[in-house]
Amino acid sequence: MRIIKESSLSHMEKHDTGLISASRNMFSSKDNRKRTKNLKAKFLMLGYSVTDMIGSYIENYETPQAVEVKENSLFVVDIKDSGRLEKDLKNLGEEFDQDSILFIPKNTDKSFLCGTNKTGYPGYGVVKKFNTRGLGKSGEFMTKVRGRPFIFESMSTETNPPYSFFSGIGVRACANENWKDVEL
Repeated sequence: MRIIKESSLSHMEKHDTGLISASRNMFSSKDNRKRTKNLKAKFLMLGYSVTDMIGSYIENYETPQAVEVKENSLFVVDIKDSGRLEKDLKNLGEEFDQDSILFIPKNTDKSFLCGTNKTGYPGYGVVKKFNTRGLGKSGEFMTKVRGRPFIFESMSTETNPPYSFFSGIGVRACANENWKDVEL
């Protein structure tokens, strides 16, 4: 893993971006890695650029079952400016039973936490607007750098949509598989 680079942050100024995870506390670490690999392949097949991240999130926020989980997440960039990222994040957030997704429109400090299931915070279809983001700010939705709150903790390998026939075959196969059948 490497700490987020300025070039990765510049994507937020030029393109719509978002954060999503496939992890759930109820699944094993291995199953969550399979789910993440499958989700990443789905975004790549849709034409997005995807960067792996590790972050923290309060799952089941404001409930007795609330638990802070460290999880693999994906930083997704609408590199082709299709205008579909928010919708695709929400749809895949529902498919992977996520409490929410974070959508960050280009050219703004605003971001939107969108509820994608009925049992998690903020609630299905509910949208919470955040007006700022940045280092040193704490809140219920954040990641951490060495224990210090930040919107991102770390990022690694940025993956762009497949450009060759052969690379597309592997990504397509993974995207179309049930996550339980994904090989690590």
